Amino acid sequence: MKHVLTVLAVLALPLAAAAADTATVRLSAEEQARAGIAVAPTSERDFADEVRVVGQVVSAPGSTVEVKSIVAGRVEEILVSPGDRVRAAQPLITLHSHAVLTLHGELLRTHRELQLAETRLDAGRQLYELEGISRMELERRSQEALAARLAYEQARAELLDLGYTEEGVDQDLAEQETEPHLTIRAPADGVVLDLPVQQHEWIEAYSALMMLGDPARVELQLQLPPDEAHSVSEGDQVRFGLVGRGAGAGRATVTTRVPRVDPRTRTVMVRARIVDAPGDLFPGVFVEGTLQRGTARTAPSVPASAVARIGEHDAVFVRVDPETFAVRPVSLGRRSEGAYEVVEGLTAGEEVATAGVFFLKSALLKGSGGEG
Repeated sequence: MKHVLTVLAVLALPLAAAAADTATVRLSAEEQARAGIAVAPTSERDFADEVRVVGQVVSAPGSTVEVKSIVAGRVEEILVSPGDRVRAAQPLITLHSHAVLTLHGELLRTHRELQLAETRLDAGRQLYELEGISRMELERRSQEALAARLAYEQARAELLDLGYTEEGVDQDLAEQETEPHLTIRAPADGVVLDLPVQQHEWIEAYSALMMLGDPARVELQLQLPPDEAHSVSEGDQVRFGLVGRGAGAGRATVTTRVPRVDPRTRTVMVRARIVDAPGDLFPGVFVEGTLQRGTARTAPSVPASAVARIGEHDAVFVRVDPETFAVRPVSLGRRSEGAYEVVEGLTAGEEVATAGVFFLKSALLKGSGGEG
């Protein structure tokens, strides 16, 4: 059964032309209901120049520290595990090191030589007062004492650089014993993020023992093609979510753009500070979302479902009365979240068909073809 359709006019000129001819389709309320036609007013919203981005969560600069040993040695004991929270100066690893043993021996030797040199200098001063030695001899003893003190202070400073305390060095001097063990301590508060060494493993000097950091201090590292990254600026907004879980509710602000192309990925790196996170984020998690370049502009918008392609032009069906829909050519701009920016052709508040548009288009084309 044919629907009762009345085509009041047809498109005598292309839709892009600013002619007075307007094509309309007339449907009763019952026919609209059967066709599933829905209508909504045109609303205004913000549209921005957006680009899709992918990337990952990374540790923020300054949020991690790599713990190393200055000397070679054997890992004798590991006192923490990955994920443990530690405090500054807390013992982390005990090393057995021949280099440490040598430094302790050097400390005891230079300390003893300093004591002897200072004793000879004190005795020389007394002899010089009694004219028992020459001025030159007193000066020689003074230089020997100075050299002994410098050697001792150097040995002491090297042990302090390894992490020994002043009290610990003084205790070793009092006990006159050499010590082959070195305790590696936490340089700051943090969480053990990585522990690449194992017990009884031999390590070289300056080898990485573990990574400490604050897992809560993270940011985004995004990758963009060079032609899309050139217009990204500090302060641009990012909406993101975890990969595979939709856009998400995360928000971030661009802080910097690295002005070079990665030779492996052929992309430019953009870093962004996280403002709102969709749950806990840890370094290494992959994210996806949109980056808004520049300032958004407010314009009329229609759902993508309201737009029909008629001929070579975009158009919408505007309701002019309860039973009449007029075809309106529109110029579309940006698309965001399932809606189009209407640059020209509509004003806010006008009612357009948002569902059943295919039926209206078919009715229009049927009428323009001469069928009743």
